[in-house]
Amino acid sequence: MADPYDDPLQRYQIMDPLGRGGSGTTFRAVDRATQRQVAIKVLSLRRVGGDWKRFDLFEREIAVLKTLSHPGIPRYIDSYSSEGTGDYFLVMELVEGTPLSRHLAEQRRFEPTTLRSLVDQALTILDYLHSLSPPVIHRDIKPGNLILDAHDRLHVVDFGGVRQAAHVEGGTTMIGTFGYMAPEQLHGESGPATDVYALGATIAALHAGMEADQLPHDGLHIDLDALDVPAALRPALERMLEPDPKQRARSVDEVRRALQPASLPSSSGGRAHGGSSARAARPKSNLPVPSPEVQPLVPVDGIRDLARVPAPLSILVWILTALGAGSATVFQVLLMPLVFRLVRHFGRNDPAPKRAELEGNLDRFEKTVIDARRSLSYVAGKTHPIRDSDDDDPKRKS
Repeated sequence: MADPYDDPLQRYQIMDPLGRGGSGTTFRAVDRATQRQVAIKVLSLRRVGGDWKRFDLFEREIAVLKTLSHPGIPRYIDSYSSEGTGDYFLVMELVEGTPLSRHLAEQRRFEPTTLRSLVDQALTILDYLHSLSPPVIHRDIKPGNLILDAHDRLHVVDFGGVRQAAHVEGGTTMIGTFGYMAPEQLHGESGPATDVYALGATIAALHAGMEADQLPHDGLHIDLDALDVPAALRPALERMLEPDPKQRARSVDEVRRALQPASLPSSSGGRAHGGSSARAARPKSNLPVPSPEVQPLVPVDGIRDLARVPAPLSILVWILTALGAGSATVFQVLLMPLVFRLVRHFGRNDPAPKRAELEGNLDRFEKTVIDARRSLSYVAGKTHPIRDSDDDDPKRKS
Protein backbone atom coordinates (compact mmCIF):
# COMPACT_ATOMS: atom_id res chain seq x y z
CA MET A 1 0.00 0.00 0.00
CA ALA A 2 1.38 3.34 -1.05
CA ASP A 3 2.27 5.84 1.60
CA PRO A 4 -0.35 8.66 1.43
CA TYR A 5 2.43 11.16 2.07
CA ASP A 6 4.23 10.19 -1.13
CA ASP A 7 2.04 12.87 -2.70
CA PRO A 8 3.46 16.23 -1.53
CA LEU A 9 0.06 17.86 -2.05
CA GLN A 10 -1.19 15.60 0.75
CA ARG A 11 1.96 15.64 2.84
CA TYR A 12 2.14 19.38 3.53
CA GLN A 13 -0.76 21.16 5.20
CA ILE A 14 -0.58 24.91 4.57
CA MET A 15 -1.52 27.10 7.52
CA ASP A 16 -1.24 30.88 8.02
CA PRO A 17 0.65 33.30 5.71
CA LEU A 18 4.06 34.58 6.82
CA GLY A 19 4.81 37.14 4.14
CA ARG A 20 4.44 38.13 0.52
CA GLY A 21 7.22 38.89 -1.94
CA GLY A 22 7.71 39.45 -5.64
CA SER A 23 8.16 35.74 -6.33
CA GLY A 24 5.32 34.36 -4.22
CA THR A 25 3.62 34.16 -0.85
CA THR A 26 5.21 32.28 2.03
CA PHE A 27 3.08 30.26 4.46
CA ARG A 28 3.63 28.40 7.68
CA ALA A 29 2.84 24.71 7.06
CA VAL A 30 3.00 21.31 8.75
CA ASP A 31 4.85 18.35 7.33
CA ARG A 32 2.38 15.56 8.17
CA ALA A 33 5.05 12.90 7.69
CA THR A 34 7.30 14.32 10.40
CA GLN A 35 4.84 16.58 12.29
CA ARG A 36 7.33 19.41 11.97
CA GLN A 37 6.52 22.93 10.95
CA VAL A 38 8.02 24.20 7.69
CA ALA A 39 7.79 27.25 5.47
CA ILE A 40 6.26 26.93 2.01
CA LYS A 41 6.53 29.57 -0.69
CA VAL A 42 3.73 29.36 -3.26
CA LEU A 43 3.86 30.84 -6.75
CA SER A 44 0.55 30.91 -8.60
CA LEU A 45 0.92 31.46 -12.33
CA ARG A 46 -2.70 32.56 -12.51
CA ARG A 47 -2.13 35.34 -9.99
CA VAL A 48 1.01 36.65 -11.69
CA GLY A 49 -0.81 36.85 -14.99
CA GLY A 50 1.55 34.59 -16.90
CA ASP A 51 4.62 36.61 -15.89
CA TRP A 52 7.20 33.98 -16.79
CA LYS A 53 10.03 36.08 -15.42
CA ARG A 54 8.65 35.49 -11.93
CA PHE A 55 8.52 31.77 -12.69
CA ASP A 56 12.15 31.86 -13.81
CA LEU A 57 13.13 33.61 -10.56
CA PHE A 58 11.17 31.04 -8.57
CA GLU A 59 12.97 28.15 -10.29
CA ARG A 60 16.29 29.90 -9.78
CA GLU A 61 15.56 30.28 -6.08
CA ILE A 62 14.89 26.55 -5.80
CA ALA A 63 18.06 25.66 -7.71
CA VAL A 64 20.23 27.95 -5.59
CA LEU A 65 18.74 26.95 -2.22
CA LYS A 66 19.48 23.31 -3.03
CA THR A 67 23.18 24.17 -3.09
CA LEU A 68 23.31 26.29 0.09
CA SER A 69 24.20 25.07 3.57
CA HIS A 70 24.56 27.72 6.25
CA PRO A 71 22.91 28.10 9.69
CA GLY A 72 21.85 31.64 8.77
CA ILE A 73 19.98 30.53 5.62
CA PRO A 74 16.76 28.43 5.52
CA ARG A 75 17.49 24.86 4.47
CA TYR A 76 15.88 23.53 1.28
CA ILE A 77 13.51 20.61 1.95
CA ASP A 78 11.32 19.93 -1.07
CA SER A 79 9.65 21.37 -4.16
CA TYR A 80 6.61 20.28 -6.15
CA SER A 81 3.73 21.58 -8.25
CA SER A 82 0.04 21.18 -8.89
CA GLU A 83 -0.69 20.80 -12.58
CA GLY A 84 -4.39 21.28 -12.00
CA THR A 85 -4.08 24.71 -10.38
CA GLY A 86 -0.81 25.93 -11.87
CA ASP A 87 0.69 26.44 -8.41
CA TYR A 88 4.34 25.80 -7.61
CA PHE A 89 5.67 25.11 -4.12
CA LEU A 90 9.05 25.51 -2.41
CA VAL A 91 9.38 23.86 1.01
CA MET A 92 12.03 25.28 3.35
CA GLU A 93 13.12 25.16 6.93
CA LEU A 94 10.92 27.45 9.03
CA VAL A 95 12.85 30.29 10.69
CA GLU A 96 11.10 31.26 13.89
CA GLY A 97 11.79 34.83 14.89
CA THR A 98 11.03 38.49 14.30
CA PRO A 99 11.69 40.26 10.98
CA LEU A 100 13.72 43.39 11.57
CA SER A 101 11.11 45.30 9.59
CA ARG A 102 8.77 44.94 12.57
CA HIS A 103 11.12 47.13 14.60
CA LEU A 104 10.82 49.83 11.94
CA ALA A 105 7.03 49.52 11.91
CA GLU A 106 7.06 50.06 15.66
CA GLN A 107 9.62 52.89 15.28
CA ARG A 108 12.06 51.15 17.59
CA ARG A 109 15.77 51.88 17.27
CA PHE A 110 18.65 49.50 17.92
CA GLU A 111 21.49 50.18 20.33
CA PRO A 112 24.97 50.53 18.75
CA THR A 113 26.15 47.22 20.24
CA THR A 114 23.15 45.42 18.74
CA LEU A 115 23.73 47.07 15.36
CA ARG A 116 27.34 45.92 15.42
CA SER A 117 26.23 42.36 16.18
CA LEU A 118 23.75 42.47 13.29
CA VAL A 119 26.45 43.78 10.93
CA ASP A 120 28.89 41.04 11.94
CA GLN A 121 26.32 38.28 11.55
CA ALA A 122 25.06 39.58 8.21
CA LEU A 123 28.63 39.90 6.90
CA THR A 124 29.30 36.27 7.86
CA ILE A 125 26.30 35.14 5.81
CA LEU A 126 27.18 37.37 2.85
CA ASP A 127 30.78 36.16 3.01
CA TYR A 128 29.53 32.60 2.63
CA LEU A 129 27.29 33.51 -0.33
CA HIS A 130 29.86 35.66 -2.12
CA SER A 131 32.63 33.08 -1.64
CA LEU A 132 30.76 30.42 -3.61
CA SER A 133 31.68 29.72 -7.21
CA PRO A 134 29.98 31.43 -8.90
CA PRO A 135 29.14 34.00 -6.19
CA VAL A 136 25.52 34.06 -5.02
CA ILE A 137 24.08 37.59 -4.88
CA HIS A 138 20.95 38.01 -2.80
CA ARG A 139 19.94 41.36 -4.42
CA ASP A 140 17.23 42.19 -1.87
CA ILE A 141 18.86 42.58 1.54
CA LYS A 142 16.50 44.67 3.69
CA PRO A 143 14.97 44.57 7.20
CA GLY A 144 12.02 42.50 5.99
CA ASN A 145 14.35 39.76 4.78
CA LEU A 146 16.41 39.60 7.97
CA ILE A 147 14.97 37.59 10.87
CA LEU A 148 16.31 37.63 14.42
CA ASP A 149 15.47 34.46 16.33
CA ALA A 150 14.94 34.01 20.08
CA HIS A 151 18.68 33.45 20.57
CA ASP A 152 19.57 36.72 18.77
CA ARG A 153 20.86 34.82 15.76
CA LEU A 154 20.36 36.48 12.39
CA HIS A 155 18.89 34.70 9.36
CA VAL A 156 18.67 35.89 5.75
CA VAL A 157 15.46 34.78 4.02
CA ASP A 158 13.60 35.24 0.71
CA PHE A 159 16.04 34.35 -2.06
CA GLY A 160 13.45 35.23 -4.71
CA GLY A 161 15.78 37.75 -6.32
CA VAL A 162 18.93 35.65 -6.01
CA ARG A 163 21.49 35.59 -8.77
CA GLN A 164 24.42 33.27 -9.39
CA ALA A 165 26.87 35.79 -10.76
CA ALA A 166 29.27 34.18 -13.17
CA HIS A 167 29.48 37.69 -14.63
CA VAL A 168 28.42 40.26 -12.06
CA GLU A 169 28.35 43.19 -14.49
CA GLY A 170 25.34 43.85 -16.66
CA GLY A 171 21.81 42.50 -16.70
CA THR A 172 18.30 43.20 -17.88
CA THR A 173 16.08 42.85 -14.82
CA MET A 174 15.82 45.33 -11.97
CA ILE A 175 15.59 43.44 -8.68
CA GLY A 176 15.52 45.07 -5.25
CA THR A 177 13.60 47.39 -2.96
CA PHE A 178 13.75 51.16 -3.43
CA GLY A 179 15.85 52.78 -0.73
CA TYR A 180 17.85 49.63 -0.08
CA MET A 181 18.97 48.69 -3.56
CA ALA A 182 22.23 50.05 -4.92
CA PRO A 183 22.02 52.61 -7.76
CA GLU A 184 23.43 50.19 -10.35
CA GLN A 185 20.45 47.88 -9.79
CA LEU A 186 18.28 50.41 -11.62
CA HIS A 187 19.74 49.09 -14.87
CA GLY A 188 20.09 45.45 -13.88
CA GLU A 189 23.69 45.31 -12.64
CA SER A 190 24.55 43.38 -9.49
CA GLY A 191 27.52 41.93 -7.65
CA PRO A 192 28.85 41.52 -4.12
CA ALA A 193 28.98 45.33 -3.77
CA THR A 194 25.22 45.37 -4.41
CA ASP A 195 24.55 43.34 -1.26
CA VAL A 196 27.10 45.45 0.64
CA TYR A 197 25.19 48.63 -0.20
CA ALA A 198 21.85 47.09 0.77
CA LEU A 199 23.25 45.94 4.12
CA GLY A 200 24.60 49.45 4.76
CA ALA A 201 21.22 51.00 3.97
CA THR A 202 19.56 48.43 6.24
CA ILE A 203 21.83 49.29 9.19
CA ALA A 204 21.27 53.02 8.63
CA ALA A 205 17.50 52.45 8.57
CA LEU A 206 17.57 50.35 11.75
CA HIS A 207 19.63 53.03 13.51
CA ALA A 208 17.23 55.79 12.42
CA GLY A 209 14.06 53.78 13.05
CA MET A 210 12.67 54.48 9.57
CA GLU A 211 12.66 52.86 6.15
CA ALA A 212 15.66 53.62 3.95
CA ASP A 213 13.65 55.55 1.36
CA GLN A 214 12.74 58.04 4.10
CA LEU A 215 16.33 58.70 5.22
CA PRO A 216 17.79 62.18 4.64
CA HIS A 217 20.12 62.52 1.67
CA ASP A 218 22.99 64.80 0.78
CA GLY A 219 22.92 64.60 -2.99
CA LEU A 220 23.31 60.95 -3.93
CA HIS A 221 24.56 59.97 -0.49
CA ILE A 222 22.54 58.96 2.55
CA ASP A 223 23.29 61.79 4.99
CA LEU A 224 25.14 60.04 7.80
CA ASP A 225 25.75 63.39 9.51
CA ALA A 226 22.03 64.00 9.87
CA LEU A 227 21.56 60.47 11.21
CA ASP A 228 24.38 60.78 13.75
CA VAL A 229 25.37 57.14 13.27
CA PRO A 230 27.53 55.43 15.94
CA ALA A 231 31.20 56.34 15.60
CA ALA A 232 32.23 52.69 15.58
CA LEU A 233 30.13 52.05 12.46
CA ARG A 234 30.69 55.34 10.64
CA PRO A 235 33.79 54.41 8.57
CA ALA A 236 32.24 51.15 7.41
CA LEU A 237 28.89 52.73 6.51
CA GLU A 238 30.66 55.42 4.49
CA ARG A 239 32.36 52.71 2.43
CA MET A 240 29.23 50.58 2.14
CA LEU A 241 26.91 53.40 1.05
CA GLU A 242 28.97 54.92 -1.74
CA PRO A 243 26.59 55.35 -4.71
CA ASP A 244 29.41 54.66 -7.18
CA PRO A 245 30.19 50.91 -7.05
CA LYS A 246 33.79 51.65 -8.09
CA GLN A 247 34.30 53.64 -4.89
CA ARG A 248 32.19 51.41 -2.64
CA ALA A 249 33.52 48.56 -0.52
CA ARG A 250 33.30 45.68 -2.96
CA SER A 251 33.65 42.78 -0.56
CA VAL A 252 32.92 41.65 2.96
CA ASP A 253 36.64 41.80 3.75
CA GLU A 254 36.77 45.51 2.87
CA VAL A 255 33.85 46.21 5.19
CA ARG A 256 35.46 44.23 7.99
CA ARG A 257 38.67 46.20 7.61
CA ALA A 258 36.69 49.42 7.91
CA LEU A 259 35.17 48.08 11.13
CA GLN A 260 38.56 47.51 12.74
CA PRO A 261 39.48 49.86 15.63
CA ALA A 262 42.49 51.13 13.71
CA SER A 263 40.17 52.61 11.11
CA LEU A 264 38.15 54.56 13.64
CA PRO A 265 38.69 58.32 14.00
CA SER A 266 40.44 59.78 17.03
CA SER A 267 38.15 60.25 20.02
CA SER A 268 39.87 63.48 21.04
CA GLY A 269 37.78 65.58 18.70
CA GLY A 270 34.30 64.61 19.87
CA ARG A 271 32.20 63.79 16.84
CA ALA A 272 34.95 63.11 14.39
CA HIS A 273 33.10 63.45 11.13
CA GLY A 274 31.40 66.65 10.13
CA GLY A 275 29.77 67.07 6.76
CA SER A 276 32.84 68.30 4.90
CA SER A 277 35.34 65.96 6.58
CA ALA A 278 33.07 62.96 5.98
CA ARG A 279 32.82 63.81 2.31
CA ALA A 280 36.60 64.27 2.10
CA ALA A 281 37.14 60.83 3.66
CA ARG A 282 35.28 59.06 0.87
CA PRO A 283 37.53 57.11 -1.47
CA LYS A 284 38.35 58.88 -4.70
CA SER A 285 37.27 57.65 -8.09
CA ASN A 286 39.85 56.17 -10.46
CA LEU A 287 38.82 58.77 -13.00
CA PRO A 288 40.84 62.00 -13.19
CA VAL A 289 38.90 64.85 -11.62
CA PRO A 290 39.23 68.14 -13.52
CA SER A 291 39.65 70.18 -10.36
CA PRO A 292 39.55 69.40 -6.62
CA GLU A 293 37.62 72.60 -6.03
CA VAL A 294 34.15 72.15 -7.47
CA GLN A 295 32.54 75.41 -8.48
CA PRO A 296 28.76 75.72 -8.92
CA LEU A 297 27.41 76.32 -12.41
CA VAL A 298 25.79 79.62 -11.39
CA PRO A 299 26.40 82.05 -8.49
CA VAL A 300 23.31 81.05 -6.49
CA ASP A 301 24.52 82.73 -3.28
CA GLY A 302 23.19 85.99 -4.70
CA ILE A 303 19.75 84.70 -3.77
CA ARG A 304 20.53 85.58 -0.16
CA ASP A 305 20.33 89.27 -0.98
CA LEU A 306 16.56 88.80 -1.12
CA ALA A 307 16.58 88.47 2.67
CA ARG A 308 17.08 92.26 2.88
CA VAL A 309 13.84 93.08 1.02
CA PRO A 310 11.68 95.32 3.23
CA ALA A 311 8.14 94.51 4.34
CA PRO A 312 5.51 94.01 3.01
CA LEU A 313 7.36 92.76 -0.09
CA SER A 314 9.23 90.34 2.17
CA ILE A 315 6.04 88.30 2.63
CA LEU A 316 5.92 87.59 -1.11
CA VAL A 317 9.62 86.74 -1.06
CA TRP A 318 9.02 84.38 1.87
CA ILE A 319 6.23 82.53 0.03
CA LEU A 320 8.24 82.14 -3.18
CA THR A 321 11.49 81.09 -1.49
CA ALA A 322 9.72 78.64 0.83
CA LEU A 323 8.12 76.99 -2.20
CA GLY A 324 11.46 77.04 -4.01
CA ALA A 325 13.29 75.47 -1.07
CA GLY A 326 10.69 72.72 -0.83
CA SER A 327 10.88 72.02 -4.56
CA ALA A 328 14.68 71.97 -4.48
CA THR A 329 14.61 69.50 -1.58
CA VAL A 330 12.24 67.17 -3.44
CA PHE A 331 14.40 67.39 -6.56
CA GLN A 332 17.63 66.79 -4.64
CA VAL A 333 16.35 63.80 -2.67
CA LEU A 334 14.04 62.07 -5.17
CA LEU A 335 14.79 63.13 -8.74
CA MET A 336 18.46 64.07 -8.88
CA PRO A 337 19.76 60.59 -7.88
CA LEU A 338 17.73 59.02 -10.67
CA VAL A 339 18.88 61.61 -13.22
CA PHE A 340 22.52 61.10 -12.23
CA ARG A 341 22.23 57.31 -12.48
CA LEU A 342 20.73 57.55 -15.95
CA VAL A 343 23.39 60.01 -17.13
CA ARG A 344 26.19 57.83 -15.77
CA HIS A 345 24.59 54.74 -17.31
CA PHE A 346 24.48 56.24 -20.81
CA GLY A 347 28.01 57.59 -20.45
CA ARG A 348 29.60 54.48 -18.95
CA ASN A 349 31.29 53.48 -22.25
CA ASP A 350 32.74 56.92 -22.99
CA PRO A 351 36.53 57.46 -22.88
CA ALA A 352 38.00 58.23 -19.46
CA PRO A 353 38.57 61.97 -20.15
CA LYS A 354 34.96 62.43 -21.24
CA ARG A 355 33.69 60.54 -18.20
CA ALA A 356 35.91 62.71 -15.99
CA GLU A 357 34.39 65.82 -17.57
CA LEU A 358 30.92 64.36 -17.02
CA GLU A 359 31.67 63.71 -13.33
CA GLY A 360 32.90 67.27 -12.95
CA ASN A 361 29.71 68.63 -14.51
CA LEU A 362 27.56 66.43 -12.29
CA ASP A 363 29.45 67.59 -9.21
CA ARG A 364 28.97 71.23 -10.20
CA PHE A 365 25.29 70.66 -10.85
CA GLU A 366 24.88 68.93 -7.49
CA LYS A 367 26.65 71.79 -5.72
CA THR A 368 24.43 74.30 -7.52
CA VAL A 369 21.27 72.52 -6.39
CA ILE A 370 22.52 72.20 -2.80
CA ASP A 371 23.61 75.84 -2.64
CA ALA A 372 20.33 76.99 -4.16
CA ARG A 373 18.32 74.98 -1.65
CA ARG A 374 20.33 76.33 1.27
CA SER A 375 20.09 79.89 0.01
CA LEU A 376 16.35 79.64 -0.53
CA SER A 377 15.91 78.12 2.93
CA TYR A 378 18.00 80.94 4.40
CA VAL A 379 15.88 83.63 2.72
CA ALA A 380 12.63 81.89 3.70
CA GLY A 381 13.79 81.75 7.31
CA LYS A 382 14.89 85.39 7.38
CA THR A 383 11.74 86.77 5.72
CA HIS A 384 9.24 84.68 7.65
CA PRO A 385 6.50 87.06 8.88
CA ILE A 386 7.00 86.09 12.50
CA ARG A 387 10.64 86.98 12.31
CA ASP A 388 10.36 90.28 10.38
CA SER A 389 10.83 92.21 13.61
CA ASP A 390 14.29 90.72 13.91
CA ASP A 391 15.49 92.11 10.59
CA ASP A 392 17.74 94.66 12.24
CA ASP A 393 19.18 92.26 14.79
CA PRO A 394 22.97 92.60 14.45
CA LYS A 395 23.40 88.96 15.52
CA ARG A 396 21.80 87.70 12.32
CA LYS A 397 24.38 86.40 9.88
CA SER A 398 24.31 86.26 6.13
